[in-house]
Amino acid sequence: MLSPNSHNIPFLFISNSRPDFYTLYIEEPDSSGHSFGPVSGGVIKALQVADQALGMLMDGLKQRNLHKCVNLIVLADHGMEMTYCRQLEYMTNYFKQIDFYIYAGPAARIRARNVPKDYFACKSPQHFKPYLTPDLPKRFHYANNIRIDKVHLLVDRQWLAVRDRTYTFCDRGNHGYNNEFKSMEAIFLAYGPSFKEKTEVDAFENIEVYNLMCDLLHITPAPNNGTHGSLNHLLKKPFYSPSHAKEDSSPSSCPVSHLTPVDELGCTCMHVSRGFWPLLIIFVKCVLFSLVFLNYGFILNDRFMFYRYQMFQY
Repeated sequence: MLSPNSHNIPFLFISNSRPDFYTLYIEEPDSSGHSFGPVSGGVIKALQVADQALGMLMDGLKQRNLHKCVNLIVLADHGMEMTYCRQLEYMTNYFKQIDFYIYAGPAARIRARNVPKDYFACKSPQHFKPYLTPDLPKRFHYANNIRIDKVHLLVDRQWLAVRDRTYTFCDRGNHGYNNEFKSMEAIFLAYGPSFKEKTEVDAFENIEVYNLMCDLLHITPAPNNGTHGSLNHLLKKPFYSPSHAKEDSSPSSCPVSHLTPVDELGCTCMHVSRGFWPLLIIFVKCVLFSLVFLNYGFILNDRFMFYRYQMFQY
């Protein structure tokens, strides 16, 4: 933990065996965000304390002429959302008997030995969506571990999922909601000789930060969910350049292209006679459609993409 009254700063400036990598933790404004809510005077005061701590660090680096030879990253792991004690989803409203453990909150999980199908029978409008772990959105990167619970409740903004009405404790702010919510976005600032100056970039996922840190240290990252090289645009001289995977097979001609098309409608097509087909790509959201390949008599329904793939696998 780092604060304006901290005595840990001298450790950063030891002359012998100086580490290449430091981490500092400032616990605010997380605690104040929970207690007072994200839009509150309490959070503003907490931010001022955090700003003073960071300013003290930068002053110390500058006094020792290290401010131009240290790469600094300031980031957070989540945002904060307002919550209200009157906006609670009680599991007793959905189950006659609760014989499982529930982790209450905005990212509620159910720990049960068995998961019966009636867990997911929607009986009334509700402020959460239940998921089995394998069915969670891939963007969560949260599925491949034996310690992950079997059932998850994706709770609506500003709502909490709890066990029963004995639950009376609720903060004014919380986090753990869907990572697509704007309120869950976090800060990322970077400064140092390796970073471009006065540059603002689009938002990116926190899983990309690990590869970036490894590149700054010139080490090879362990396998992870990030895309190595995706943050190269932050760096003056990227350390890693991604390359395309080698093709497993050499290109070959498609036998279908050698077939002679037959026009059963009595009309002609100049493109067909020249030996190539016009390509039409249709992207339709939530609409079932049919496509007719007149020359071959194929009628493809909403499984078009699957069948089209099969057609060219000779």
